Amino acid sequence: MKLGVFFALIAALGLTGCPNPIRDPIDSVVQVVTDPKREIQKGIRQYPFALAKSGGDLTQFPVTSTYLYGLIQRLARTANSPFPWEIRLINDGSINAWALPGGKMGVNYGLVLAAETEAELVSVLGHEMAHSIELHGTGRETFGALVGLAAQVIEIGISELGTPGSNRVIGLGQNIVMGQYSQSNELEADRVGVDLMVRAGFDPRGAVAMQEKLAKLGSGGNSVAQKLLGTHPISRERLAAIKSEVNRFAATGQSMSREFVDAQTEIKTLESGLKLVIEARKAGANQQFPKALQLIRRALKILPNEHSVWRLQAELLVANQEPNQAIQSALKVRELNPKDPISELLLGYCYAAAGDTLKAERANERARSLVL
Repeated sequence: MKLGVFFALIAALGLTGCPNPIRDPIDSVVQVVTDPKREIQKGIRQYPFALAKSGGDLTQFPVTSTYLYGLIQRLARTANSPFPWEIRLINDGSINAWALPGGKMGVNYGLVLAAETEAELVSVLGHEMAHSIELHGTGRETFGALVGLAAQVIEIGISELGTPGSNRVIGLGQNIVMGQYSQSNELEADRVGVDLMVRAGFDPRGAVAMQEKLAKLGSGGNSVAQKLLGTHPISRERLAAIKSEVNRFAATGQSMSREFVDAQTEIKTLESGLKLVIEARKAGANQQFPKALQLIRRALKILPNEHSVWRLQAELLVANQEPNQAIQSALKVRELNPKDPISELLLGYCYAAAGDTLKAERANERARSLVL
């Protein structure tokens, strides 16, 4: 991370905050000096890049998208938070969710499917919301322990992405940079997340059930859980602490709903296409580009209006040295997602691969205008 960006992040801090019950020395300082308006703006700038890095958001799952939005609004009403919460369904079959500064969130479809009860899903969302509410990510950025997504990709990505072979933002895999939180951050997020659940009327036992499930998956080497476990490791201390926290509350509250079942059903209905995307990513990562393209074309027959799938096809076509065809896929991405800077960055990437530097630069300029 460049020193200029580091000091700019520090200079961007304001003069308001709220108390930190855990009294983590880093977070205590951050919460005293952080302006919520700057947190919101930071999240807005980071969001499109975080979505792209994590696999792209799924926009053609209206039942699930509406359900997830309702869940986080219900949780947010119980929190004293100034953030305008937003959540997107992510095109990734692994178990994971994340929250950026200012209330921007993502949840993998794999997590929605893996949750056996609604309360289990809510426990993960509440935990991630707690990280954002308690400004944990801001603390880590400010003190240099985490490279902020916006600082990383806005400064580096736009300037370099338009050259063939660059994959700092666009890539065949999903490699979102979400650093591991401190033990005190995790304990605080567990506590705050359970409190959010209870006040929103959900059964807090879902938090214990989900952590026990993830711990079991982790001990068995299950790859679908590695992303979440990699950034939120589950120790014996965490399990004991969350059980103690949950035991403070009555074993009541909502654990299932018709809307939760409907969301899972919607995803399962189109899961064959989503699985083809997973296989295409694997083939692309192994440089089996013709095979990957065959898989992604099959996926597009099932998911014809998902911009993240068209984006993957464009990347694969460039990798397979078919830049002119990639441009057509990139234009489709922009048609489906016109206000996203990633759409323009992708188009610039494809134009550059085809040797059209003028159109590549114009696309990158449009990307800058959508970010800055």
